[in-house]
Amino acid sequence: MKKRYLMLALIVLIVSLSFVSASENVSVSNDLEADDSYLSVSDTSVADNVKNNVNDNQNNAGDNELVSNDTNTANSSSSTNGAVADTNSSSNNGNVANNNSSQQTTPVAKQTPSKIVTKNLSSTYGTQVSYTVKVLDKKNKPIKNQEVVVTIGTKSVTKFTDAKGVATFTCNCQAGSYVIKYKVGKLTGSNTYKVKNKITLTTLNWGLKGDVSKIKLIKKNMPNNAWVKKAVAATKKGIPLLTFKGGKGKVVFMTAGVHGNELSSQVAAMKMIKHLTDTPIKGTVYIIPFVNVKAISKKVRYTDKDFNRIAANSGTIPNKIVKLVVKYKCNAYGDFHTTKPGGVPGKNIVMGSKGPATQSAKLTNYIAKYCKVNKKIYKYAGEVYPGAISDNVNKKGIPAVICEVMLPHNTVTTKTVTTSYNMMKYLLKFNSIL
Repeated sequence: MKKRYLMLALIVLIVSLSFVSASENVSVSNDLEADDSYLSVSDTSVADNVKNNVNDNQNNAGDNELVSNDTNTANSSSSTNGAVADTNSSSNNGNVANNNSSQQTTPVAKQTPSKIVTKNLSSTYGTQVSYTVKVLDKKNKPIKNQEVVVTIGTKSVTKFTDAKGVATFTCNCQAGSYVIKYKVGKLTGSNTYKVKNKITLTTLNWGLKGDVSKIKLIKKNMPNNAWVKKAVAATKKGIPLLTFKGGKGKVVFMTAGVHGNELSSQVAAMKMIKHLTDTPIKGTVYIIPFVNVKAISKKVRYTDKDFNRIAANSGTIPNKIVKLVVKYKCNAYGDFHTTKPGGVPGKNIVMGSKGPATQSAKLTNYIAKYCKVNKKIYKYAGEVYPGAISDNVNKKGIPAVICEVMLPHNTVTTKTVTTSYNMMKYLLKFNSIL
């Protein structure tokens, strides 16, 4: 009988040890996606690489180290009152993943946090960056297993510091400016997180070359912008196509320079490139600022055939543009021109059609209203100009407009550039990109 009791006691002991061992291996993963942002918790093993991530020149260029200590806790708390929620508080409204199992198995830090070391973040859309919170005591020694709560917008994530006193969070947000708030015990603070649009330049090698930098008015009116300069330089090899991506949203395609001697719309396109370099967007924008690079270089309307009359012809450059608009699944297309006084249409105007892309008419009305220009809405795309690029895009079911400003060819004025630029801007606003 005594042996049976001993065996039973031994079995109970083994089961208890197994349970403890299993509970020590419990881990909680927190992946939160805010409205326009993504904030997740990295594995603690990533903490070994924290130094390299924080010092990455591309993601943290020019950032100054920020230190929050116990001497200014009261000020920090008042400035972020209610912004950083305790993970056990009912005020979180479900924004923080339940960490009860993690709290039960993670030893609570015994030291009192005295100093927090963080940095501002900067990155490009589509690039993940690590946000690290280093927790130190009064002797500047790292505190292990200290709870850290980080919040972007309405989403919060909880993490515990590693042996180096560091909690690491991974951020991957859409283009924009954000505030990262942290809470460590009674210490609170914040950092800035700026995400720029992702920009790429592709040279379309379609057998057409030029050098638009030869045109004095283009060179004179070039914005001081690296991407504009790259686009101008690319015309020596082909047709430049710039892509701006800022996150989820609609896709818009814009062209200028279909006719070589229409300069104000080309200058406006360069101005838009600079604007999109500096301004976060929601969605994607494609811009060809100089379509007929050869004609532009020669200061003529066209050198062989009028590009805005042959877009329906397979294999031509304008037809290839139509196919790109379709390939990229664009939600809208805008083609920007100038028209000489006494010509056709001979006035500041935006033109679209009622069909087959019905949104073209709404887009036309919208741009005309906010840019205070004339409008012309045709019954069906191509009824007057069957070879126009915008009409052939419309025939593919994609809303398209052609926008004109009036001035003599091979001239540029501030007023017409501004009008053309504004029509581009409201094309993007109609599609909720700006």
